[in-house]
Amino acid sequence: MDFTQDLVFRGVSLNSISSTLVNGQTVVTGCAVNSIDPSQLEIRQFTEPFALTDGIDVGGTWLGGRHIRITGTVYGSSHADAVSRLLAIANVMVATSGTFGYYALPIPGFGTIQVRPNGLRYNFERREHGGNSAEPLALDWSVTMYAANPAIA
Repeated sequence: MDFTQDLVFRGVSLNSISSTLVNGQTVVTGCAVNSIDPSQLEIRQFTEPFALTDGIDVGGTWLGGRHIRITGTVYGSSHADAVSRLLAIANVMVATSGTFGYYALPIPGFGTIQVRPNGLRYNFERREHGGNSAEPLALDWSVTMYAANPAIA
């Protein structure tokens, strides 16, 4: 993947960072993708139950779905800004009701995969949220997506 390019999923920018001046201090805001792992494939193969009688010991191999794991960090100029940005990403990481839930994930420098997001994972910890809520905040997130068709276009 080209980590210098923006990655837009369902209209939300996942890899776009900017600097903002807040109270005379330069603050990083936006979202950054830290890693993408599209390498997990489901492979199906069966073992012949009558290998001794018919001489065939294994069957053919079929590719199943692909799992894509993405991790990132949201940067906000305040705690409220960071949580707002995080929830905007969480909103697009679930399938829309009444659809099959597959959407195009264009990964710059790699290709496009039709994926179903399985919900954004994040947690709030006391050590991250202590102090002044007007101060900048960075929150880590991750998502696992499933591609029924493992092909990368």
